[in-house]
Amino acid sequence: MTKFKKYVSILLSVSLIAGIAPTNVQANTVEDKENEVQMINTKAVENAKVETAPTESESPSENPSATPNVTASAEPSGTPEVSATPSATPDTTPSATPAIPSQGSVVVEADDVFVVTESSDGKTCTISGYKGNLAVTTLYLPKEIEKKEVTGIGANVFADCPYLKNVIFKSDLDIAPAAFATTVEFWAKSAGKAQAYAQSNAMIFHPLDSTASLTGKKDASFRKATLTWTVVQGASSYNLYRKKAKGKYALRKNVTASNSASALAMNCVEEKLEAGATYTYKVRPVFTTADGVSIEGVDSKEVAVALTPAKVKKLKAKGIRGGIQVRWARNKNVTGYQVYMKVHVKGFKTSFNRVKTIKKNKVTGYRCKMLVRGMKYSYRVRAFKTVKGKKIMGPFVTVTAKAK
Repeated sequence: MTKFKKYVSILLSVSLIAGIAPTNVQANTVEDKENEVQMINTKAVENAKVETAPTESESPSENPSATPNVTASAEPSGTPEVSATPSATPDTTPSATPAIPSQGSVVVEADDVFVVTESSDGKTCTISGYKGNLAVTTLYLPKEIEKKEVTGIGANVFADCPYLKNVIFKSDLDIAPAAFATTVEFWAKSAGKAQAYAQSNAMIFHPLDSTASLTGKKDASFRKATLTWTVVQGASSYNLYRKKAKGKYALRKNVTASNSASALAMNCVEEKLEAGATYTYKVRPVFTTADGVSIEGVDSKEVAVALTPAKVKKLKAKGIRGGIQVRWARNKNVTGYQVYMKVHVKGFKTSFNRVKTIKKNKVTGYRCKMLVRGMKYSYRVRAFKTVKGKKIMGPFVTVTAKAK
């Protein structure tokens, strides 16, 4: 009995323990789940904070988020951030005054920099505008523009040229009032409209006159020529221009003016010329402005130098018994002479034929015999010079006489 009671007691204890155990397990399970959920939420919050809080070593993203950071800026969403530094946009408004020329002088000599107004007949024009370099310091005014003669200059044409100092006139032009500032200096031919304008406006005027005379003399060798011209007051040098036969002029050389105040003429020797050719020369004086610009004056008169024997001088013909005697003056610089003759026959056209070649310059006459008495005869005589085996001929001179 005692054992039975003890057995029953053990069973009851076991049953009681068995009945309590599930309850505790269930309770623990619910509590554990709640704790687990709480821990997960706590970790999630902590991880979110870690992800959203930037660290000091983290670099900013090169591609910013499209969503604006509300806490980083007080600007409303979608409004671009305005920089505190002003934009360095260049000023596109042009300056009213052209830049000072760095080279010290700007020379404009072209014809296409002017705006012109044509006359009603279309033959002349006036300068009414300027479209060239506004920094011009020396300006040439042309005689013609597009084959139309320039006759005048309008008012305020060069008002936007603050550095204009020298104006060169190639012809005599009418000048409108206020066409130029009083600081501009005129360079033109004396006694013209430019000088009158300058004097009435208290402006400086420089005469661009030509040399008074120009002469040329060939050398006995027919390979050289000497040019001589009178000096021009104020000229610093002279430009010598030359053309051969009917060619075009080209600058041959620049001759520095004499330093002597008493000098009245300038000389220049041309060498290595072609014997037999004809050269034509002209001279322009050159003046120098205060800023070192060279300005040419007016052309001199032309002079031609023919590198051929001169005309025979003092040519005469007279009838003698049975013929005609022809005589002329000696030329020491030639080799000899040629004589041509023709007979005048009424109703017939005759021509000259060479009748004599004289190879000594000392022989200065020719006697023609066996002529028809009372008949008229004409003679042409010319000198020649032999240069390197080539005969260089001079011009003919003609004389007429009747045979006796």
